[in-house]
Amino acid sequence: MVDLIVLGAFSLIIVAMAAYGYRISAKTAEDYMLGGRTIGLVVMFFFVLFAISSSWTFYGFPGHLYLHGPGYVFFIWGSVAGFAILYMFLGPRLWALAKINRFLSPVEALAERYQSKALRVILAVTMLAFIIPYVGVQPLGVGRGFEALTGMPLWVGATYTAVLLVILVILGGMRIVAWVNIFLGTVYVTALLGSLFWVIAVVFPDGGVVQAAQQILASEPAKLSTPGPQGTYTSVLVIGTFVVGLLAFSWPHVVIGAMTARDKTLFKWFPLLIFVFGGLFFYIIPFVWGSIVAPAALPGVTDPAEADRIVQTVIQTFLPRWFGVFVLMGVIAAAVSTAAVQLMTSSIIVARDVIQGVFKPDASDQDITLWARLSVIAIVVLSLSVTVVVSLGLGDEAMALYLTDVSVPGFAQWAPALVGGLLWKRGTRQGAIAGTLAGVIWLVLGLLVTNEAGARILLLDLHPVILTLPLNAIVYVVVSLLTERPSDEIEDVFFTEVDDFLRSER
Repeated sequence: MVDLIVLGAFSLIIVAMAAYGYRISAKTAEDYMLGGRTIGLVVMFFFVLFAISSSWTFYGFPGHLYLHGPGYVFFIWGSVAGFAILYMFLGPRLWALAKINRFLSPVEALAERYQSKALRVILAVTMLAFIIPYVGVQPLGVGRGFEALTGMPLWVGATYTAVLLVILVILGGMRIVAWVNIFLGTVYVTALLGSLFWVIAVVFPDGGVVQAAQQILASEPAKLSTPGPQGTYTSVLVIGTFVVGLLAFSWPHVVIGAMTARDKTLFKWFPLLIFVFGGLFFYIIPFVWGSIVAPAALPGVTDPAEADRIVQTVIQTFLPRWFGVFVLMGVIAAAVSTAAVQLMTSSIIVARDVIQGVFKPDASDQDITLWARLSVIAIVVLSLSVTVVVSLGLGDEAMALYLTDVSVPGFAQWAPALVGGLLWKRGTRQGAIAGTLAGVIWLVLGLLVTNEAGARILLLDLHPVILTLPLNAIVYVVVSLLTERPSDEIEDVFFTEVDDFLRSER
């Protein structure tokens, strides 16, 4: 009962912040969708970092390290570099472009850049197809935590998370989602880091992390180096994993953050914050958990589903039960902080790019905001459906790798159109459509078509991004060069004016 009271109080804090956000909001589409373009450096840091630090960071990431050794960490370092690339090179141009032309969605910006409603639909459907299932990972993580701590069925925790998300996103909008991430991120880091220090003090009192590493070195040294105990992370896969991480610059729920910035100075300091505090401080915590502390504290776990819960299992084994409630709050914080940003991004795409962009171009601000809020409910229902499927046993191990093996390849399919649209004057509508369709179709077929052994034959059993993204990029470039270049007006609006605006902001 005490557990439920504490969790109830935690949820009330989130609801109160959402209600406050609704009261102070300007009730415009720009304010609801982009926080009025007033997000500063500190809020942006928490907004972006905890938009990607989900329950996956608490479960899937350490669990995969536990089973396969440290090779997977190169995905994280690639991701950190990808975020820095976004906010150093693409972010300032997208921010300026959106600010000048009052764009509310990156998909909208590209549709106008390429003068194509068809591309707008293609990009919107692609982004939604790969965001919505990943949102379902978050309720699943909380459901597992509820199940382990309280004995309640998984669906209770999943529903609890869904209700919180709906209230937060519908009432608060992007501004409060960003601000709430400061609160949620603080809870999350405190739980993950505090439990790590406490477990080390209890289980390895004589030598701390060094003692844990020595135990692993004596019993199973392969867990401390690549390719890992199962020989998974060869040199080729390590390089590929890092490259997949670099594609973080194309994650739509991170890209849209650049459009919320208050001014250009944010882009000067943000990459440094991501490198130092995001990469070196934050992601080292789950790395130490999964690669050193958990394997030494509870060796011998081989089941992927058990490995996914290894951090929580260690905590429940060696620490007092009351602390488990706080840890579950950390998992909830991680799940909500990520899913809320993904939900906001998805609702913006639905309202601005699908409904207004295709069916109701003359819609008012109030109409767009209403559609965005209503779409949140539909997206959560779809996401919960994914959670139900997974909870029935269809893919525990796949869920741990869903981010890198499915979502990232899906998000990557708009990368050529995005980069070319912002940086290459010669990119054309035909090139963007042809490249995106080629990459998306091959990716979807490649993920679905397997042989009897489960190998993805159309992808040559390689990582999905290895073949699909180069095809996409090559088709985009070749078709663009073979078709008529964009008009002078497009070049003026999307390049000359943006360059002049960025210079004037210095």
